Amino acid sequence: MNLTKLFDMQRVLDQRIMDKHPELKDQNNLEWKVLALQVELGECANEHRVFKKWSNDQEPRTFKRINCPDCKKKGYYRGNPPKDEQKGIHGLGNHWYFCDTCAGYLVVDKNPLLEEYVDCLHFILSIGLDLPLRRENLMLSNRFNKKRDVTQQFNDVFLSIGDLQVNIRLKKSAATLDQYEDMFMQFIILGEKLGFTWEQIEQAYFEKNKINHTRQEQGY
Repeated sequence: MNLTKLFDMQRVLDQRIMDKHPELKDQNNLEWKVLALQVELGECANEHRVFKKWSNDQEPRTFKRINCPDCKKKGYYRGNPPKDEQKGIHGLGNHWYFCDTCAGYLVVDKNPLLEEYVDCLHFILSIGLDLPLRRENLMLSNRFNKKRDVTQQFNDVFLSIGDLQVNIRLKKSAATLDQYEDMFMQFIILGEKLGFTWEQIEQAYFEKNKINHTRQEQGY
Protein backbone atom coordinates (compact mmCIF):
# COMPACT_ATOMS: atom_id res chain seq x y z
CA MET A 1 0.00 0.00 0.00
CA ASN A 2 1.29 3.43 -0.95
CA LEU A 3 0.61 5.51 2.15
CA THR A 4 3.01 8.25 1.08
CA LYS A 5 0.78 9.19 -1.85
CA LEU A 6 -2.31 9.27 0.37
CA PHE A 7 -0.56 11.40 3.00
CA ASP A 8 0.56 13.81 0.27
CA MET A 9 -2.96 14.13 -1.10
CA GLN A 10 -4.38 14.63 2.38
CA ARG A 11 -1.77 17.31 3.11
CA VAL A 12 -2.94 19.30 0.07
CA LEU A 13 -6.59 18.99 1.14
CA ASP A 14 -5.80 19.95 4.73
CA GLN A 15 -3.88 23.01 3.59
CA ARG A 16 -6.82 24.05 1.45
CA ILE A 17 -9.15 23.69 4.43
CA MET A 18 -6.76 25.75 6.56
CA ASP A 19 -6.70 28.46 3.91
CA LYS A 20 -10.50 28.51 3.87
CA HIS A 21 -10.64 28.53 7.66
CA PRO A 22 -7.60 30.52 8.84
CA GLU A 23 -8.82 30.37 12.45
CA LEU A 24 -7.55 26.76 12.47
CA LYS A 25 -3.96 27.76 11.76
CA ASP A 26 -1.42 27.74 14.57
CA GLN A 27 -3.68 25.80 16.92
CA ASN A 28 -4.00 22.20 18.05
CA ASN A 29 -6.61 20.56 15.82
CA LEU A 30 -6.23 17.01 17.09
CA GLU A 31 -9.19 17.10 19.48
CA TRP A 32 -11.83 17.81 16.85
CA LYS A 33 -10.16 15.53 14.30
CA VAL A 34 -10.26 12.60 16.73
CA LEU A 35 -13.93 13.33 17.46
CA ALA A 36 -14.65 13.58 13.73
CA LEU A 37 -12.95 10.21 13.18
CA GLN A 38 -15.11 8.60 15.87
CA VAL A 39 -18.27 10.08 14.32
CA GLU A 40 -17.32 8.85 10.84
CA LEU A 41 -16.50 5.39 12.23
CA GLY A 42 -19.95 5.31 13.82
CA GLU A 43 -21.49 6.22 10.47
CA CYS A 44 -19.49 3.42 8.85
CA ALA A 45 -20.83 0.94 11.43
CA ASN A 46 -24.33 2.27 10.78
CA GLU A 47 -23.99 1.48 7.06
CA HIS A 48 -22.72 -2.01 7.88
CA ARG A 49 -25.68 -2.71 10.22
CA VAL A 50 -24.20 -5.92 11.68
CA PHE A 51 -24.82 -4.70 15.25
CA LYS A 52 -28.54 -4.02 14.65
CA LYS A 53 -29.68 -7.30 16.19
CA TRP A 54 -33.12 -5.84 16.86
CA SER A 55 -33.73 -5.48 13.11
CA ASN A 56 -34.54 -8.03 10.42
CA ASP A 57 -32.50 -5.91 8.02
CA GLN A 58 -28.84 -6.39 8.85
CA GLU A 59 -27.51 -6.31 5.30
CA PRO A 60 -24.59 -3.91 4.76
CA ARG A 61 -25.38 -0.93 2.57
CA THR A 62 -22.96 -1.50 -0.29
CA PHE A 63 -25.02 -0.17 -3.19
CA LYS A 64 -27.04 2.98 -3.71
CA ARG A 65 -28.15 4.46 -7.02
CA ILE A 66 -28.99 8.14 -7.03
CA ASN A 67 -29.81 10.69 -9.67
CA CYS A 68 -26.77 12.53 -10.96
CA PRO A 69 -26.78 15.95 -9.21
CA ASP A 70 -25.33 17.68 -12.28
CA CYS A 71 -27.92 16.19 -14.63
CA LYS A 72 -30.70 16.90 -12.15
CA LYS A 73 -29.59 20.51 -11.98
CA LYS A 74 -29.99 20.71 -15.77
CA GLY A 75 -33.40 19.03 -15.64
CA TYR A 76 -32.25 15.66 -17.01
CA TYR A 77 -33.38 12.29 -15.70
CA ARG A 78 -33.62 8.79 -17.11
CA GLY A 79 -37.09 9.36 -18.51
CA ASN A 80 -36.16 12.74 -19.93
CA PRO A 81 -32.77 12.38 -21.66
CA PRO A 82 -30.98 15.46 -22.98
CA LYS A 83 -31.50 16.46 -26.61
CA ASP A 84 -28.99 17.58 -29.20
CA GLU A 85 -30.06 19.25 -32.47
CA GLN A 86 -27.51 17.29 -34.48
CA LYS A 87 -27.42 14.01 -32.61
CA GLY A 88 -31.01 13.76 -31.52
CA ILE A 89 -32.28 12.23 -28.31
CA HIS A 90 -29.70 10.60 -26.12
CA GLY A 91 -29.90 6.84 -25.86
CA LEU A 92 -28.47 5.36 -22.66
CA GLY A 93 -26.27 3.12 -24.75
CA ASN A 94 -24.73 6.07 -26.60
CA HIS A 95 -21.92 8.03 -24.99
CA TRP A 96 -22.05 11.30 -26.88
CA TYR A 97 -23.55 12.97 -23.83
CA PHE A 98 -20.92 13.16 -21.10
CA CYS A 99 -21.30 14.31 -17.52
CA ASP A 100 -18.24 14.60 -15.27
CA THR A 101 -20.22 13.12 -12.40
CA CYS A 102 -22.19 10.28 -13.94
CA ALA A 103 -20.25 9.66 -17.18
CA GLY A 104 -23.38 10.04 -19.27
CA TYR A 105 -25.63 7.53 -17.55
CA LEU A 106 -27.75 10.08 -15.66
CA VAL A 107 -27.30 8.19 -12.37
CA VAL A 108 -24.48 7.74 -9.87
CA ASP A 109 -23.83 4.35 -8.28
CA LYS A 110 -22.31 4.52 -4.81
CA ASN A 111 -21.11 2.14 -2.13
CA PRO A 112 -22.22 3.89 1.09
CA LEU A 113 -20.22 1.54 3.32
CA LEU A 114 -17.00 2.10 1.40
CA GLU A 115 -17.60 5.85 1.25
CA GLU A 116 -17.97 6.07 5.03
CA TYR A 117 -14.86 3.93 5.44
CA VAL A 118 -12.74 6.29 3.35
CA ASP A 119 -14.21 9.27 5.21
CA CYS A 120 -12.59 7.70 8.27
CA LEU A 121 -9.37 7.26 6.31
CA HIS A 122 -9.30 10.99 5.51
CA PHE A 123 -9.29 11.83 9.22
CA ILE A 124 -6.78 9.10 10.10
CA LEU A 125 -4.36 10.55 7.55
CA SER A 126 -5.08 14.09 8.73
CA ILE A 127 -4.37 13.12 12.35
CA GLY A 128 -1.11 11.54 11.23
CA LEU A 129 -0.09 14.77 9.54
CA ASP A 130 -0.54 16.58 12.87
CA LEU A 131 1.71 14.12 14.69
CA PRO A 132 5.54 14.36 14.59
CA LEU A 133 6.07 11.18 12.61
CA ARG A 134 7.81 10.35 9.37
CA ARG A 135 5.16 8.99 7.08
CA GLU A 136 7.62 7.01 4.95
CA ASN A 137 8.70 5.08 8.07
CA LEU A 138 5.21 4.26 9.28
CA MET A 139 5.27 0.64 10.38
CA LEU A 140 1.92 -1.10 10.13
CA SER A 141 2.53 -4.45 11.76
CA ASN A 142 0.33 -7.46 11.15
CA ARG A 143 0.35 -8.80 14.69
CA PHE A 144 -3.30 -8.26 15.55
CA ASN A 145 -5.93 -10.93 16.06
CA LYS A 146 -7.78 -11.27 12.77
CA LYS A 147 -10.18 -13.88 14.13
CA ARG A 148 -12.46 -11.26 15.64
CA ASP A 149 -15.81 -10.70 13.98
CA VAL A 150 -16.75 -7.38 12.41
CA THR A 151 -18.54 -6.08 15.50
CA GLN A 152 -15.50 -6.82 17.65
CA GLN A 153 -13.22 -5.20 15.09
CA PHE A 154 -15.30 -2.02 15.04
CA ASN A 155 -15.00 -1.93 18.84
CA ASP A 156 -11.25 -2.52 18.64
CA VAL A 157 -10.86 0.47 16.32
CA PHE A 158 -12.93 2.63 18.68
CA LEU A 159 -10.79 1.48 21.62
CA SER A 160 -7.57 2.20 19.75
CA ILE A 161 -8.80 5.71 18.91
CA GLY A 162 -9.57 6.26 22.59
CA ASP A 163 -6.08 5.06 23.57
CA LEU A 164 -4.59 7.40 21.00
CA GLN A 165 -6.55 10.31 22.47
CA VAL A 166 -5.27 9.51 25.98
CA ASN A 167 -1.65 9.54 24.79
CA ILE A 168 -2.19 12.79 22.89
CA ARG A 169 -3.56 14.47 26.01
CA LEU A 170 -0.74 13.14 28.19
CA LYS A 171 1.73 14.35 25.54
CA LYS A 172 3.51 11.00 25.43
CA SER A 173 5.11 11.39 22.03
CA ALA A 174 6.63 7.92 21.60
CA ALA A 175 3.54 6.16 22.94
CA THR A 176 1.31 8.34 20.75
CA LEU A 177 3.16 7.34 17.59
CA ASP A 178 3.06 3.66 18.52
CA GLN A 179 -0.65 3.92 19.27
CA TYR A 180 -1.29 5.75 15.99
CA GLU A 181 0.32 2.90 14.07
CA ASP A 182 -1.69 0.36 16.06
CA MET A 183 -4.91 2.27 15.41
CA PHE A 184 -4.15 2.52 11.69
CA MET A 185 -3.50 -1.22 11.48
CA GLN A 186 -6.72 -2.02 13.33
CA PHE A 187 -8.53 0.19 10.83
CA ILE A 188 -6.95 -1.62 7.86
CA ILE A 189 -7.96 -4.98 9.33
CA LEU A 190 -11.49 -3.62 9.64
CA GLY A 191 -11.42 -2.79 5.93
CA GLU A 192 -10.42 -6.36 5.16
CA LYS A 193 -13.26 -7.70 7.29
CA LEU A 194 -15.68 -5.41 5.46
CA GLY A 195 -14.56 -7.08 2.23
CA PHE A 196 -12.53 -4.24 0.71
CA THR A 197 -9.25 -4.64 -1.12
CA TRP A 198 -6.59 -1.98 -0.69
CA GLU A 199 -7.00 -1.10 -4.37
CA GLN A 200 -10.71 -0.41 -3.80
CA ILE A 201 -9.92 1.69 -0.75
CA GLU A 202 -7.31 3.73 -2.59
CA GLN A 203 -9.60 4.40 -5.55
CA ALA A 204 -12.47 5.36 -3.28
CA TYR A 205 -10.14 7.69 -1.37
CA PHE A 206 -9.04 9.37 -4.62
CA GLU A 207 -12.67 9.90 -5.65
CA LYS A 208 -13.79 11.24 -2.26
CA ASN A 209 -10.71 13.45 -2.00
CA LYS A 210 -11.72 15.06 -5.28
CA ILE A 211 -15.25 15.60 -3.96
CA ASN A 212 -13.86 17.18 -0.80
CA HIS A 213 -11.84 19.65 -2.89
CA THR A 214 -14.98 20.50 -4.87
CA ARG A 215 -16.85 21.10 -1.62
CA GLN A 216 -14.20 23.59 -0.54
CA GLU A 217 -14.60 25.41 -3.85
CA GLN A 218 -18.35 25.59 -3.35
CA GLY A 219 -18.18 26.75 0.26
CA TYR A 220 -19.51 23.49 1.71
